[in-house]
Amino acid sequence: MSYPVLYHGGEDQVFKSYSTERDGVMIGGKLLLPDGRIFRYTHCGSSTALVVGSLNQAQVHTTDQSGEPVATMAAGVTVLTGVDSTSTSPVADQLKFGYVYTDNATTLPMMQIKSNTKITADAETGTITLFTPTPTIIASGNTLCYFENPWEDIIVIPASAPTAIPVGICKIALTESYWGWVQTQGPTTALYDSATTSISAIGVPVGPQAAGGGAVSGIADSATDTVLIVGTSLALVEGNGEQTPIFLTLD
Repeated sequence: MSYPVLYHGGEDQVFKSYSTERDGVMIGGKLLLPDGRIFRYTHCGSSTALVVGSLNQAQVHTTDQSGEPVATMAAGVTVLTGVDSTSTSPVADQLKFGYVYTDNATTLPMMQIKSNTKITADAETGTITLFTPTPTIIASGNTLCYFENPWEDIIVIPASAPTAIPVGICKIALTESYWGWVQTQGPTTALYDSATTSISAIGVPVGPQAAGGGAVSGIADSATDTVLIVGTSLALVEGNGEQTPIFLTLD
């Protein structure tokens, strides 16, 4: 199956959700609206629904899927064999549209995953299939790292703080395990929490609220190199707990 580089559609598309994966639409695929707003096709995690205006994040890449054994292979293969996992066992196609690489300095750069068999922990029997043949060898002693697509199994940013990259703002209440769209670029509204830092004016940077929970807030010092900026305030700042307009800049 081939996938278009960019999807084009109307605003009505971003208010739809699906109980089954859409054929021919890639997780993380980019939807461009006529006015330039950008959305990404996503799959909601199975534990909690997303809400209107929530700032959401990717799943956390864990050590269970980093530095794993893999078979030695020549360049030009599309199936990686002998793949292992430390303690959990990713099920078949859990990594579909995700990414894989070796953590060695000169071997496999990051590549996209087409499919995978079950990767049983400590068994070294899993396989990962790529869309594209590998450009390099995988040498003896190389170790493999892999993770889900950032828009697969997304969750609302936890109440404590972000634990992975922000991936977009939801325009609808997206049911657990459903597919839909999150916005990553352009004018939108976001849940606003001024408890820690308020948004002081139009045109100032905004980021995830310090206590998490899927809201945005102002930024105390945007010059700090650890600050995560997701956009700028776009129009009049609304009240605490309401949706406020921002220009989102994740894409």
